[in-house]
Amino acid sequence: MKIRVNIFDEEDQPDLYMIQSALLKDTSRSAKEVKRVIPRNRHTGEAHHESLSIRTWKKLKAGPKVDDEHSITLEEGEIESLVGFVQHARHMQLPSKPGKYTIEVNNEDGISSEDALRKLRSLTGDDRADALALLLRQASDQPRIFSEVISRVADDPDFLAKSAAALNLAVYRKAVEELETLIESEFSQERHFQGILTRNPWMFGSEYSRLQKTRHLTRDEQQDYLFSRTTDGYLEVVEIKTPLNGESLFGYDRSHDTYYQKGDLSKVIAQVQNYLEELDTGRDSILRRDGFDANKVRAKIVIARDGDEHQRNALRRTNGHLHRIEIITFDGLLRIAKRVLTYLEEPAE
Repeated sequence: MKIRVNIFDEEDQPDLYMIQSALLKDTSRSAKEVKRVIPRNRHTGEAHHESLSIRTWKKLKAGPKVDDEHSITLEEGEIESLVGFVQHARHMQLPSKPGKYTIEVNNEDGISSEDALRKLRSLTGDDRADALALLLRQASDQPRIFSEVISRVADDPDFLAKSAAALNLAVYRKAVEELETLIESEFSQERHFQGILTRNPWMFGSEYSRLQKTRHLTRDEQQDYLFSRTTDGYLEVVEIKTPLNGESLFGYDRSHDTYYQKGDLSKVIAQVQNYLEELDTGRDSILRRDGFDANKVRAKIVIARDGDEHQRNALRRTNGHLHRIEIITFDGLLRIAKRVLTYLEEPAE
């Protein structure tokens, strides 16, 4: 099966995030297509509820025509019910004797570990605690599970704390795997990295204490991320680009035996310098309006891959001469995330 995917630009289609479609059947007389549509909230930019349609087309001499009688559209709750039915119907244990039966199933049983991790990743720390409490409440309806939980708590008073830590650790491991996959993919875009890093700001390391919700400190520019630094509480701007499909940041000038900044790097440095200049100019109004002290804000750029030793040395030299700006590669960001994960794994295990 080939699945066609169309992801829309927010500026061109503010109300539509994505359409996925595939042919279920294609004969000389008719065709059947399934289409999944995910709208976008134009105020927040986030994707929300989905719809699923299965359309049948009659192939007539005058051209294809939709057969409404044999077409159907499902909304989000109906889609979940349909998916749950197919999963359970295929894998449920059937009675051994002929007859008519009504078998009650739990739709939650159809949720995969990846779905669960994805849902948990979207929760804040407090909401994850609530999710664990919900798990205990659901276990209380099943005596065997509840008895097991109580038994474990009796044997180990720290059982729930350890369970929560392990739960978070599983989420973090999955996030690191997703980041690594995005870095290796040639189809990854800025918004893909922005999405995973917004959900997992810990990947930037312990140098930052808090990800600020606001991204509009200046009139005409929107920053990717605004962090409060751990050491002094001052703001730092983080600008996310892409790995550039492995393209190098520096070109080589043979006549002078030097490495120079290529266009992608020069462009983003100029962009960030403009951010910092506007923040400096608007310091008083930003402090009065938003409560942030924008005095001498620093910036970090995440772009490209490590490259060879010459590329790494050229980047190190460039960082040494930049003022208030640091450039790291996506490989460097991944190393930070893995270092944090390693630190978390020792006590959690």
